[in-house]
Amino acid sequence: MFMNDVNQNEGVPTGDERGQKSAGPVIGIIIIVLVLVFGGLYFWGKRVTQEPTPEAIMNMPDSQLETLGTQNTSDEVTAIEEDLNATDLENLDAELGDIEKELGNF
Repeated sequence: MFMNDVNQNEGVPTGDERGQKSAGPVIGIIIIVLVLVFGGLYFWGKRVTQEPTPEAIMNMPDSQLETLGTQNTSDEVTAIEEDLNATDLENLDAELGDIEKELGNF
């Protein structure tokens, strides 16, 4: 009787042969996706912390602004001419190039 039971189970497929897939590839894909997500968050967070905040930009020293504060308070023509000659207007539009670069990144 024991021999008959063994012979009857020979053609019956096992769990893997019935169409059930192993969980290995699914777990591997989940791990890869999680690594990519955490890597992206890491680099995004690093980029955000490197960019200066508006408060930091406002607190930066500005040499041109400081020189404007030290101008004469006289309203005589010679004093006004001296102040105009001392004012550096050559790099007045230097920040426009930086703004264009920033806007070009988006």
